[in-house]
Amino acid sequence: MKHSMLKRVSDTIREAGALGPLALFTVGMPALAIPILASTHALWFEPMRSAGVSFLPGFVVLGAVCAGLSLVPTHAVSLVAGLLFGATLGSAVALFTVMLGAALGFGVSRRLLGDRLLSMWAQRPRAAAVHRALVQRGARRTVSLTLLIRLSPVMPFAGTNLLLAAARMRWRDFLVGSSLGLAPRVLAVAILGAGLSELDFSQSLDRSWMFAGVLVTVVTLMLIGRWARRALNEELIVNAR
Repeated sequence: MKHSMLKRVSDTIREAGALGPLALFTVGMPALAIPILASTHALWFEPMRSAGVSFLPGFVVLGAVCAGLSLVPTHAVSLVAGLLFGATLGSAVALFTVMLGAALGFGVSRRLLGDRLLSMWAQRPRAAAVHRALVQRGARRTVSLTLLIRLSPVMPFAGTNLLLAAARMRWRDFLVGSSLGLAPRVLAVAILGAGLSELDFSQSLDRSWMFAGVLVTVVTLMLIGRWARRALNEELIVNAR
C-alpha cells in the first residue's frame, strides 16, 4: 500500500511538469525573504526613504516585480509603501503595486504552465467536474471564489496566482476578484506601516483581523466543498443517463 501511494505521488508530480517546482518556489520563497529583508534593510530601505516621493515610480516597478515573481511577500511591499509615502498615498501605491504584481505573476504562470493542469484534470472526471463548477459556471461565482480566497490569510499570494493561472481563469474575473479580495489586507498593512517610525517586519495586523481571516478561510472551504459536491452529483446524474 505504501509503495502504491508513493507511486501515485511520483506520477502526479511527473504529470504536473513545471507546476510542482513552481508551487514550491511561490510558497516557500516569500517566507524566506522576510529574514533577508529584515537583516539587510539598512542597505535598501534608507536610500528609498532618502529619495522620498521621487522614488515612487521605481518602488511600484520594483515592488510589483518582486511580489509578482514571488521574491518578497506582499505584506512587506504594503508595509514599506505606508512607511515611505504615508497612509493615503502609501495605501494607493501599495494596492496598485500589489495588483500589478498579481497580474504579472498570473500572466507569467499562465505562460509557463499552459494547459498542463487542465490536461491532468481531464483524465480525472471528479477533478474536471470540480473545475467546471468553480471556474466555468459564470463570472459571479468565479469572482466570488477569488475574492474569498484572496481575503483568506491562509492562501499565499503568489501560490494563489499560480493556482488560478493553472486553472486558466479568465483575466477579467481574476483582476476583479483579486482587487476586491486583496484591498482590505493591503490597505490595512499600508496604514499600519504609515504609523511606524522605523521599519519593523515583526508588526502585524491585530487579532480581530486575524480572527476575521480565519472565518473567511472556513467559509471559503465550505463553499468550495458545497460547489464541489454539487458538481460531482451533476456529473453522476449525466453519466447515469
